[in-house]
Amino acid sequence: MKLTIGKEILICQGMRPEERLWGPYQFPLPYRLEDRILVAVHVEEDTIEHFGLPWRWFESRDDGESWTEVDPSVAAQCGLLLPNGDRLYFPFESGYSIKDQYTFPPQEMLTPGYDFTKQAEEGTMPFPDGMTGWWCGATIRAYNADRLPSSLAKKEWSAKRIPAGETEAIDVKVPVDWPYLTRVVFNHDCVIKPIFPRGTPKLGPDGAIWIGTYSGEGHLNPENGQYSPYYSAELFRSVDNGHSFYQHAHMEYPADGKEFPYLSGGFSDSDFAWMPDGSMVWFFRTAWYASTGWEWAPMYMSRSTDDGKTWSKPEKFAFTGILPRLCPLKCGTTLLCYARPGIFIQASCNDSGTAWSEPVEVMTPNDRSHLANIPIDQPKFHEWDGACNNPELIALDDRTALLVYSDFYYPDAEGVKRKSILCRKITVED
Repeated sequence: MKLTIGKEILICQGMRPEERLWGPYQFPLPYRLEDRILVAVHVEEDTIEHFGLPWRWFESRDDGESWTEVDPSVAAQCGLLLPNGDRLYFPFESGYSIKDQYTFPPQEMLTPGYDFTKQAEEGTMPFPDGMTGWWCGATIRAYNADRLPSSLAKKEWSAKRIPAGETEAIDVKVPVDWPYLTRVVFNHDCVIKPIFPRGTPKLGPDGAIWIGTYSGEGHLNPENGQYSPYYSAELFRSVDNGHSFYQHAHMEYPADGKEFPYLSGGFSDSDFAWMPDGSMVWFFRTAWYASTGWEWAPMYMSRSTDDGKTWSKPEKFAFTGILPRLCPLKCGTTLLCYARPGIFIQASCNDSGTAWSEPVEVMTPNDRSHLANIPIDQPKFHEWDGACNNPELIALDDRTALLVYSDFYYPDAEGVKRKSILCRKITVED
């Protein structure tokens, strides 16, 4: 099997990296809408408060050869087409401060007699179930959602639904059965993080809707109710055309210091796919700079042979793996992309997903800071790396996929390096 990497094609460009290295013009998200490919581009700060602000949207009607900007209102049309003809889209949401609406108890009031099972009254917050800190100094309090006041305890996702035969989206709330859902609050400004799903919804062979997401920054293990400072990966499933979801699988990060290093964020961004033999594969990111100060950590893989009910112990797959993304092709091959540092593509070599091709390097994992507009003597990591390295894949035809990614050092027409969103075709050849 051979993977052929096509030419770089520019989707859009933003500011020079010297103006704003991290945040805007990153994290591209591709969608298929009938005969079009659409890509949403994050153009705001990379903070909880900015998650839900508008993105810029671009479309291609020639499989990625050329791109035109379109109105962001196209977003809801990119929702998953369901068996009943509806489309369901989960927008990103912004966090918000609850500092002025809720009273936080002083630490001195915590005594052995405190009831950690009682739900807090409206306008007050309980003591957290656990706390963790980030390398940058952030403090994060984690709460079992069942203990929060009713206004914050709801287990639901916000969605946009376009009913079959209609053209306009309606805003809906989707109930989510999530045992031990953990909500987190950041710092002294008390910004609570939203719980929207971060994965891409997929239709399974069973006709159900599946979607992956991950816990808060610190969570309660549903098996024992104990607090963990790590992320956990989750799979949710809907059997009623997305009117409700329930937790189908949970993957806890064991952090044993050996197979699963302490220097990790846990299992966060993940992706899953069904293989031709009926089994499933699930890949997990563990790197999380905010937790450790490191931008890279191993990527892990797990398999299931019983429709995702049980999973094998995750095994290390690659030395790094930011945002693993899987793309099954009709030719029977599944493509995998991952990154940071560098960008890599691999292809499944058998029907079970137990054998994969050697990684093809799309972007070097070595120092790229020499490409900057201004020479950098001692580059910081993302100056050194020169990309956000959150790549995505989307199928074009039976043997071809489109890789979408960022490059902070791509020249404009005058040769000035700008933060850019690019795409390249990946073709599977025998």
